[in-house]
Amino acid sequence: MHRHQRRHEHRHEQGGPTSVEITVLGGFRVAVDGVPTAARGWSRRSAAALVKILALAPGHRLHREQVMDLLWPDESPDRSTPRLHKAAHFARRAAGRHDAVVLRDDVVWLFPDADVSVDAIRFEQLARVAVAEDDADAAWDALAWYRGDLLPGDRYEDWATDRRERLQLRRLDVLRVAGEWRELAELDPTDEDAHVELMRRHLAAGDGAAARRQYDHLERVLEREMAMEPGEAARRARLEADGINERRVVDGSSTRVGALLAELADLVSRQHVVLAELAAVGDASPEPVSLRAVA
Repeated sequence: MHRHQRRHEHRHEQGGPTSVEITVLGGFRVAVDGVPTAARGWSRRSAAALVKILALAPGHRLHREQVMDLLWPDESPDRSTPRLHKAAHFARRAAGRHDAVVLRDDVVWLFPDADVSVDAIRFEQLARVAVAEDDADAAWDALAWYRGDLLPGDRYEDWATDRRERLQLRRLDVLRVAGEWRELAELDPTDEDAHVELMRRHLAAGDGAAARRQYDHLERVLEREMAMEPGEAARRARLEADGINERRVVDGSSTRVGALLAELADLVSRQHVVLAELAAVGDASPEPVSLRAVA
């Protein structure tokens, strides 16, 4: 047994407080009393999946039949029961604590006597507050917990799919509250509100060309994905962008004409100077220069 695992079990025997931090967003990690567990300890998929399922469950516990149905949906209870005990055994070994997974009265508990923190649950809690109160600060706090999609290594596990999609949708809601329109438009290209807000930002900066490009992109996406056209807000922003662009064309033409007239005036002035100098040279010559004589 590893040294830090023995230390964890010794703390438990002494009755000391235990904190467990479980990461499921962007990857899977478990830390006990601030000490990360070895990643290789979770190489058994059934043990890791058991901890992941319990980490996301309300109160970090589920009835054993629910757990077996999630882990081995096609197996009978007689075959699943020993597999559950085996998965729990290897989960305890990976966590370095004999109370990491406890089967008690047909209920499977994850660290029942510890303070368990799960990043996905913390994100959900803060996200609910941010959206309910339209609080941008709470939104930023929530987004700090979202370091990636839920359990990317379990992308095709049925027990993770629904929760992953709910978290992704909740993230979009939080991005709206935070005003992160660029990221929102990238994650959900059909979100018209995000595109309109980006157009308004370009218009406020006087960049009609960028606003028009944003509209054209939105128009293509909506046509391709939903067979529909942008709404009224987007069309109004497009008209404003077109107005800015037209004024710039007119102003640019006027500026160019003015520059050409100034250049012409300079040429005329230089012509007068040259003619005057030639006349002065001719007056000073003793004899007029005959072009025929020179030839």
